[in-house]
Amino acid sequence: MEGVGHVNACIGLAEVLQSRGHHIVFVADQSYEGKLCRFGFTEEILTSDEKDKMPGEVAAKSLLTSGLMSGVSSYEKMKIMQNLPFLDMVVTKMRANEPKLKTIVAKHNPDVFLIDDFIGSPTLIHSKKPWVLIMSGNPLFALKDDNTPPAGSGFPTNGNPNDWKEFQELSDKSFAKPKTKYNEWMTEEGFPTVEVNELFPESPYLNIYGYPEELDYTDIRPIPEKWCRIDAFMRKGEQEFKIPDKFRERDEQKSKLIYLSMGSMGSVDVNLMKRFVAILSKSNHKFIVSKGVLGDTYELADNMWGEKSVPQTKVLPLVDLVITHGGNNSVTETFSYGKPMIVMPLFADQFDNAQRILEKGYGIRLNPYYCSEQELLNSIEKLLNDKELNERLSVASKRMLSSNSIERAAELIENLVK
Repeated sequence: MEGVGHVNACIGLAEVLQSRGHHIVFVADQSYEGKLCRFGFTEEILTSDEKDKMPGEVAAKSLLTSGLMSGVSSYEKMKIMQNLPFLDMVVTKMRANEPKLKTIVAKHNPDVFLIDDFIGSPTLIHSKKPWVLIMSGNPLFALKDDNTPPAGSGFPTNGNPNDWKEFQELSDKSFAKPKTKYNEWMTEEGFPTVEVNELFPESPYLNIYGYPEELDYTDIRPIPEKWCRIDAFMRKGEQEFKIPDKFRERDEQKSKLIYLSMGSMGSVDVNLMKRFVAILSKSNHKFIVSKGVLGDTYELADNMWGEKSVPQTKVLPLVDLVITHGGNNSVTETFSYGKPMIVMPLFADQFDNAQRILEKGYGIRLNPYYCSEQELLNSIEKLLNDKELNERLSVASKRMLSSNSIERAAELIENLVK
């Protein structure tokens, strides 16, 4: 998928494989042209309408008119999804790019394919080479179990099963049309079709998902055969970051440093970002803000510094708290550095991540559109002053940063081609 979060997760795994002596060929959307080779990867670019755009910019801007950028429930947003052409477009775009992909595969003759996508390219999943599913979202989207809530719902794990069933039925309807379109393509090509309610293609070789063991659902369901959990798909090669000069002389006891990011998608809602600026300007703390692709269209307050894009994995170790949309990379990376979170979900697995952080006691879940000024400001103070929470997070961080889970995943990939 061309979404920023999906690509960043793949970069994290690819960096590890590269460090082990492997050559990485990265096939990506045109908006990533010139952005992947700096990691030392070979770029192969698929044609799209996103030339000269920032990664994810077109998709992000389309959300503004979709109705997903609002404070309504996950159920209402799933209803909205039924009428959006997004997944239809994914199938159409993949089919249009399939001839180019075949040429790329013939050119490089890879030993193994790593795939992060809603659907499986027949060139890859029906080749004679092993392939690996990379699940960069919340694991509920790939590992379905009757004992866990439906993906994208944000429902508690001890919730009402009747609510779960109703949401799952709605979700199945939302994905039925693109899956039917995909199956028609597979039938024409002479390949097997897939179940309509399967969101992601499960590999018979290996499937990898990224989620810290402290947050994972293994207290409810086991990790199935052919699946591997890693703590996070953490990138290492981002540019260095230093605390802005205006914040270096602050009284660190009274004025903490907080990172605000609503992700590449959420930050296109300028009115929402302005809402946060207005509220957080009343805080005694300092804020580093990832402003997003439309960052030039609004100003930050005096207690803030920001740019359109900041190197998140370099910022996180320097801050005391994170306000996030709850994207999977943001949650797992923040957790890796032991920072408390205020999670403000907008759609999809962000709801699930927000709920999991809440019910595991590692942060607070708020509605970004409806939370009051006092709710947000009080939540900041509560998390910053919760010594027990910060000690628990520190323990989890030490475990994760010393973990070799992603190296073990790399070994499993290598074993596929020995």
